This record gives sequence, C-alpha cells and structure tokens, in this order.
Amino acid sequence: MRTYIIRARKGSTRWEKIRSQIGSSAHLEVIAHSVMNAFFVSNGFRDDIEVYIILDSSEDFPRTIKLSSGVSMAGFHETAVLDLIEKALKESQGLQKDETKKLALGLEISGFGFERLVGKLIETRPVYLLDPKGDDIRKTQIESDPVFILSDHLALPKNNVKSLKRRGLKTLSLGKKMLFASQCVVLVNDEIDRMEF
Repeated sequence: MRTYIIRARKGSTRWEKIRSQIGSSAHLEVIAHSVMNAFFVSNGFRDDIEVYIILDSSEDFPRTIKLSSGVSMAGFHETAVLDLIEKALKESQGLQKDETKKLALGLEISGFGFERLVGKLIETRPVYLLDPKGDDIRKTQIESDPVFILSDHLALPKNNVKSLKRRGLKTLSLGKKMLFASQCVVLVNDEIDRMEF
C-alpha cells in the first residue's frame, strides 16, 4: 500500500464551506488536485493507494477523511473530490472526538487530526516527509508500505516535524524547487512505479 497524508491547515470541517474554499486563502483546490493525481492514471484507477485528507480548521477538533480502494468518484475533476469531502462531512455530523465512521466503500472519516494519525502509522510503517532539503528520492531505497506526508500551501509546524523525526520520520527531496503538493504526488508515484518495474 502507498499512502499519502495531505494536511489542509485551513481546510474547514463544515461541509457547507467546502466549495467556498476553492480559490480562497484556504486553497482547497490543492487537496482536490492531489487526490486526483494520487488515484487516477490514463483509463484507470490505482487500487494500491490510500489518501488521508486532514482538515484542521474546526470549532472543536480536526477531521481526517480516508479515501481508499473502491471509493466511488464521479469523475476526474475537482467537483468529484469536493463531492466526496462534502459527503463525508455532511454524513458524519455529530461525529465524536476520536470516533471513526465508515460511510461507504473506500470512504471513512475520523474525529482526530495529524498528530494522532501520523503517530499511529509511524509505529508500523516507514513515514516520509517531502522536503526540498531531504534525501534525494532517486538515491534512497524506499521501504515497502510507505507513507508520504504533504501539506497544502502552508508548511507543517517545525515542532511537529522535530517531534516526528525523533520517532523515525525521514525526509525526502524531489529536487530543490518547492512544488505543489499535487505535483509531488505525481513524481512520487512515478519514482515508485519505476522502482517496482
């Protein structure tokens, strides 16, 4: 399994605000494009991918939406991804902190955020943060079942990164230029595809 964690620091947990965050300072389009690039290939859909979308902007606690094999998307476009995010938030109103609800095949939502999710995954899987200052991905042996952390237009807090590095987080670079998260997903998929063939 190849896992992407995409943290939307300003992503709202209120379903009725999702559409208004496209093209706004929240830049939720970054999340939509990243999801599309994670799953879709020409005339196909990757079934060895899962994506966690972490929405941090909340009046109570963050929400983590998990998309995985079998998830039904209406097409290869922003609206299809936004529909899923809205569906997850709308159908999970009343979700309690730390609770997880499965809403459909390949679609679930949890009442927790970045620290808990990554803390759980890093115990059993290799976790990589994409960072221009990290180790060159082309000179690194990517371990099996990798998890890749990306952020939207806002960098992860330095304290988060330092804490995770102490627990085994590794950093990977795709080059010296800072790229969009959606571009990073394409490049990571390509690099791992090449390693597997």
